[in-house]
Amino acid sequence: MARGGLDVPGAGQAVTGRRGATVLAVLAVLAVLLLVGGCASGPGAPAGATTAEPGTGASRTGTVPSDPGEYAAEVRDATNALRADHAIPPLADDACAASAARTRARALVGADELAHAALDAVIATCAPPEGSAAENLSRAAAPPADVVDAWSRSPGHRANLLDPALTGLGVGCVADETAPEPQMLCSQVFLG
Repeated sequence: MARGGLDVPGAGQAVTGRRGATVLAVLAVLAVLLLVGGCASGPGAPAGATTAEPGTGASRTGTVPSDPGEYAAEVRDATNALRADHAIPPLADDACAASAARTRARALVGADELAHAALDAVIATCAPPEGSAAENLSRAAAPPADVVDAWSRSPGHRANLLDPALTGLGVGCVADETAPEPQMLCSQVFLG
């Protein structure tokens, strides 16, 4: 699915003071939103492209785990916490989806844009018969909870996060050392 971009006027300019801190917090959230993508495929999957909507607010935790496995676990936990907040059962860990997610994340290292690939192979290999799959992508220098929060503010990503028909989850993250600053690149693969 295609993703739209957000134009951030004044991005890269130095700002100071209380207003500057607020502007920097908003720009940080916008940066996360620019770098997340959501895609679904299979019977009953949401149709059409999605674009991340700008959010506001500062980082909740301020801590970005440097270990990809720890980062992935925190993305999974934040996803299930969001589902619990909406009275939706948690997603079960799925080893096949996690393997597909790690492979997908590694394939995107160094890419200019996060672009979704077809999920047909994931459905054929990992999903139950007549099943479906969905994917959220991110590349960010932000805590995992902030990434999930950014996804939750975008209709397409939110649909993946909160779809009760999706019951399995695999998250794969890799450090993207090709970026100008340390970033974690993650793929979140849902099965239903």
